[in-house]
Amino acid sequence: MTFLDSSVIIDMLEGIPDTVAAVEARGQPYLTSSLCVFEVVNGTVGSGQTDVVEVRQQFGGVQALALNEQIALEAGRMQDTLMADGERMAARDLLIAATARSTGDELIVADGDFETRLLTDIMDVTNLRDE
Repeated sequence: MTFLDSSVIIDMLEGIPDTVAAVEARGQPYLTSSLCVFEVVNGTVGSGQTDVVEVRQQFGGVQALALNEQIALEAGRMQDTLMADGERMAARDLLIAATARSTGDELIVADGDFETRLLTDIMDVTNLRDE
């Protein structure tokens, strides 16, 4: 299984060739966080008439995992460790990373939001922009 950050889903929807090829090479099923679903949908709203269900259907092959208490606590532990090392991540990114970690799958991203030593020490994170 492959866990996709919203940055990767957005690139795939835009048809970025390198991203599409890299993700398809990893194979299905594709997972994401419900927070990533919001981030993708949020990037399309603003007209007052956006069909958010239609937007979600555009990446319907990606199964969203719900945020739960166990994931929230894991994100808190991760933030605690980061802060002890003088770093800090945005709460939404930590919740996404904790969701990916709960599956044991590789987290695929297309931005620098997840580039911390802690994450790379405790889970597989691949930044497609670095490949």
